[in-house]
Amino acid sequence: MAYVTVNPGDAAAMSEWSFDSVITFIEAHRSWAGAIFGLMAFGESLAFIGVLIPATSVLMASGALIGAGILSFWEVWLGGAIGAAIGDAVSFWLGRVLGPKVERLWPFNRRPQLLAAAERMFKRWGAIAVFAGRFIGPMRATVPLAAGILGMPHLAFQIVNILSAIVWIPVLVAPGAGIAWLVALGADGHGSTAILLSAALAAGLVLLWLIFRRPVAAWLNRTKT
Repeated sequence: MAYVTVNPGDAAAMSEWSFDSVITFIEAHRSWAGAIFGLMAFGESLAFIGVLIPATSVLMASGALIGAGILSFWEVWLGGAIGAAIGDAVSFWLGRVLGPKVERLWPFNRRPQLLAAAERMFKRWGAIAVFAGRFIGPMRATVPLAAGILGMPHLAFQIVNILSAIVWIPVLVAPGAGIAWLVALGADGHGSTAILLSAALAAGLVLLWLIFRRPVAAWLNRTKT
């Protein structure tokens, strides 16, 4: 049997090529942006395969295209939010139907800590875990699954699911869109304004980090116990 060895440099190049290809494809087919982002958000929010879909990184990069006026924010927001909400709803339904049997299925039979962490998070925080899990990569598809397994009421789950999906997309695209807007502002001869706004934004981010870093660290540590 022949084996093919891929060194880290080649793997990184393949990943970069794949990512760049997705962004290029979206830019070339901008009229389908809503549907494309909807499918990607659906896939990343879906249990079992979510780890294979790089929707978060693509959405963050698309913010620059939104800021440059190439993509419509409303189409990306609507498509991404709908896809993410449906993906989590399917994950929740799978948890309700399969129950503890999920532990015997891939990838949880090989990495049981993924589901175990999501279950601990949900047991401790309930609906808050469903909302917050949307913004934590490893938890995005597993917390809804855990919520279904542990019997969260369907209506309560869907309310939190939809609200988190609505908020998730703007949070992801805002940094890229803001940077693109500031660059365009500087290119139009408003360099001083762009610099002042950039400094204010950086100061605001540092302030938020100083305020919330300890509460967030404490919250994450509690979910591990």
